[in-house]
Amino acid sequence: MRALILSDIHGDDTTFRWLLEQAWREIGPIDAYICLGDGVRDFERAESFIRARDEFALMYAVKGNNDWGVDAPNLRIVEFGGLKLLMTHGHYYRVKSTMYYLTDAAREAKCDIALYGHTHIADVEPGVPMLVNPGAVCSERCALLEVENGRPRVRLMSFGFS
Repeated sequence: MRALILSDIHGDDTTFRWLLEQAWREIGPIDAYICLGDGVRDFERAESFIRARDEFALMYAVKGNNDWGVDAPNLRIVEFGGLKLLMTHGHYYRVKSTMYYLTDAAREAKCDIALYGHTHIADVEPGVPMLVNPGAVCSERCALLEVENGRPRVRLMSFGFS
């Protein structure tokens, strides 16, 4: 199973759609799209564009600190490919200064992977839980999570010069 992980679109619809097209060329079919906030409305606006490519893909979103008035949860926990994923923007877990609170929340929820954004810095920290930040769509970055036989593999992707 494959999930495209996105965060921090910040209203840049042109870059977002361009990034999706680049990812589709490189990846192929995608089973799930995960938006980690600061762009939930952008993500919602792009749903028909995404579904034209991956009609039955799962769509998950959590709101970030700039998603005022958006009807999305701050935290979401889902099963994906036999793994348990915690999804958050990260601002409530102080991810700009420490991974302690996010790691603790993911362990408490018995999650295998914690997905977060907010910092705009792409990063993967192996371990249990694995911590994954896809970077920012507005900086032409995203991540691919592939799960095969219950084993995750994450690829950070950058399509621009930033």
